Amino acid sequence: MLVISCHADTGFQAHSLTHRADGIIQGHLDNFAGVQAVMQAYFSGRLAGGHVRIELTYGEETDFAGAYDVLETLSPDDTVLVVDVSGAETDNDFTIEKCKAAAMRAFVREALGGLAYDLYEGCPDPLSDVDEVEVYKQVCPRICFVGVPVFGGDYNAGQVLCRPQSIASVTEALCRLAEAYQRAKP
Repeated sequence: MLVISCHADTGFQAHSLTHRADGIIQGHLDNFAGVQAVMQAYFSGRLAGGHVRIELTYGEETDFAGAYDVLETLSPDDTVLVVDVSGAETDNDFTIEKCKAAAMRAFVREALGGLAYDLYEGCPDPLSDVDEVEVYKQVCPRICFVGVPVFGGDYNAGQVLCRPQSIASVTEALCRLAEAYQRAKP
């Protein structure tokens, strides 16, 4: 199974989202941007076929309780994509982080040819290197973090900025990864 995990629990006292005149999205984007990309992928119809499971988790900001609930349902044969925002500096549309397994990196490169992304074995995010990957890697070696780049501050503390193209590109990446996964499975 291909599992797409995305936390939907960030709780600021007040939320805001603005589409600025320069095209940039400004707001409380942790993890609005990730949820938006996942839902756009889901509603695209390109995740059909019964091989993809989407998990919108809770507790990511505190104790990863939702991820631990999901962990109980995973097997070592599953592939997991954790979608969240990233503070990693990039000129590309998105990042693939914590992609340690060589086979997973090869799978990602094959599936995402032509898209503008950075691929890292580790975590270049200067704001946080702890996320749901730490939970799921206990069972699943085929795992990576798909990061929607945000900038202009600490995404854990308040409003940040994001290019709409980044959300659209993560949506496309998720669709391509799901399609490649389906082709690779018998």
